[in-house]
Amino acid sequence: MKKFFSLLRAVMSQDMQMFRFKAKNNATGIKKAIIPILLAALVLYAVGTMYLPLAMELNEANALYILLEFAIAIPSFIALLEGAYKSQTILFDAKDNELLFSLPVSKKMVLASRVIKLYVFQFLYSLLFCLPGIAIYAYYQKPTLYFYIITAIILILFPIIPSILGCVIGYITKQISSKFKAKKTIQLIITMAFVSLIMVLSFNANGIVSGIVEKADSIDIAIKNYFPIKAYIDLLSGFDIVKLLLLIGINVAFAFFFIIIFGRHYFDVITRSRSNIRSSNKEISVEDFKYKKQSILTALIKKEFSKYFSSTIYMFNTLFGLVLLLIATVALCMNFEQAINYMASGEMPVEDIATLRMLAPNVFITIVIAMSFMTSITSSSISIEGKTFNISKSLPVMEDKMLLAKVLMSNIITIPVILICDIIFFCSFKVEIIEEILILITSVIAPSIAAVFGLIINLKFPKMDASSDAEVVKQSMSSMVSVFGGMILAGVFVALTFLLAAFGSLGMLIEVVLLAIILLILWIILSLYGKKRYKQIEA
Repeated sequence: MKKFFSLLRAVMSQDMQMFRFKAKNNATGIKKAIIPILLAALVLYAVGTMYLPLAMELNEANALYILLEFAIAIPSFIALLEGAYKSQTILFDAKDNELLFSLPVSKKMVLASRVIKLYVFQFLYSLLFCLPGIAIYAYYQKPTLYFYIITAIILILFPIIPSILGCVIGYITKQISSKFKAKKTIQLIITMAFVSLIMVLSFNANGIVSGIVEKADSIDIAIKNYFPIKAYIDLLSGFDIVKLLLLIGINVAFAFFFIIIFGRHYFDVITRSRSNIRSSNKEISVEDFKYKKQSILTALIKKEFSKYFSSTIYMFNTLFGLVLLLIATVALCMNFEQAINYMASGEMPVEDIATLRMLAPNVFITIVIAMSFMTSITSSSISIEGKTFNISKSLPVMEDKMLLAKVLMSNIITIPVILICDIIFFCSFKVEIIEEILILITSVIAPSIAAVFGLIINLKFPKMDASSDAEVVKQSMSSMVSVFGGMILAGVFVALTFLLAAFGSLGMLIEVVLLAIILLILWIILSLYGKKRYKQIEA
C-alpha cells in the first residue's frame, strides 16, 4: 500500500500545474489564488444563470426536485464526454509512460493511480456544474443539515460511473486507432464523430425549459432510470442505509472491475502504439533516399503541420469550432426555423424567423465570423513547441518567415472547411453574386484575423514549461485570452450584423471592410512586435 501511495503521489504531480497560475516568487498565497478563484466564480455564475430560469419555472409547478436531478444528470453527461477526452492524455499518452514502464509495479497499480487522477480532474470540473443548481435549490427550499450531508456524499460519488464509462470509450478509441499507422488522425476522427453525434442529438431538443416543465413527470421517470440519481432523490426523502451502501458499492465496483478487466490489456495498447512508431521508422538505404528541393517557407509549414498532427488534444480543441460551423451550416440548410430557434435558445416568433430567412446571407456571414474568431490554432503554436523552441530559434531563418508559416498553416486548415460550408450554403439559398463574393472574402479574412490575433497573444503570453499539451492548449493564458477575445469580437460583429441588416449587401460590405481594417492593423502589430518578441522568448 505504501508503494501505491508513492506511485499515486508521483502520478498526481504531473499535469496538476493546469490548476495553478504563475505569479511572482514573492507573491502571497492569496495573490496566487485570486485568478483561479475568479475564473471559478465566473463559471459558477454563468452556470447559475442557466439553471435559474429553469428553477423559477419548476418552482411554480412544484417540481423543483427535477432541478436537483438535472444538477447531477448534466454534469454526469459532461463527465462522460470529458472522460472519453481526458483519458487519452491521462491514461494512454502520459509523458511519464517510459518512467512507469521501468518501475517494479504492477500494471493494475499504474492504471489504478491514473484512474484516481482522472477522477480528481472530473470531480473538480463537475463541481462547477453541480454547485449552482444545488445552491439555487437550497435557496428556494431551505433544506435541513441532512440534505447537505447526503448531497456531499453524492458529489463525491457521482463522477465515478460516467468517468469510467468515458474511460471505456477512450480505451476503445485508442484500441482502434493504435491499429493504424495514422493513429492520431483515426483517434481524432473517432472522437470528433462521437462529439458530433451528441451535438446533432442535442440540436433536435427544442423548447428545453418549457418542455421540461410540461413533461416534468416523464422526465423525472426517465432520469431516475439512472440509479445514482434515483438513489439520491430517494435518500433525500428518507434515510435508507441499504440504499446508501448499494450506491457506494455500485460506484466502487465500477472502478474496481474496470481496473481488473482493462488492466490486462492496458499496457498492450500503449506498447502497440509505440511499436507502430518504431516499425514506421525502418532503415532506408542510400539508394532509396531521394532529395527533394523545397522552399524555406514550405519546409516551415510542413514542420508546423507535423507538430500539429502529433497532438490529438491540440487538433481536437482547435478543430471543434470548424466542426460546429459545418453542423450549423447543414442545420441551417436543412431546417432554417429549427436551427434559428436552437441558436436563440428558445422559440422565436414566426415573423422574426421569416425576416431572418430573408437575411440568410447576413446570418450566415455572422456565423462564419463567429466560428472563425473562436477557432484559434496559433494561440498555442509557440507554446506547444516547448523545449524544442530553442532549436527553431537557432535555425538560419528569419523570424518573420517563422511567424508567417504558423499563420499559413492555420489558414490551410481552417479556410478550406469554411469554403466547403460556403458552397453548401450557396447551393441551398438564393444568394446574389455580390453577397457570394462578400461571403467568400469574409471566409478568408476572418480566419486570418483569428490566426494573426492568436499568434500575437501567444507571443505575449508564451508557456514554454508546460508538462503536457493539455496544459498548453486548455489552461494557458494565451489560449484563454484568444478564446475570450474571439468571443468578444464575435459578439461585436453579431450586434453589428443586426444593426446593418436593413442595408442588405451594403451592410455586409461594411462588415468586410471593417474585417480588412482589423486584419491590416493586426498584421502591422505582428510585423513590428512579433520579430522582436520572438527573439526574447526562452524555452
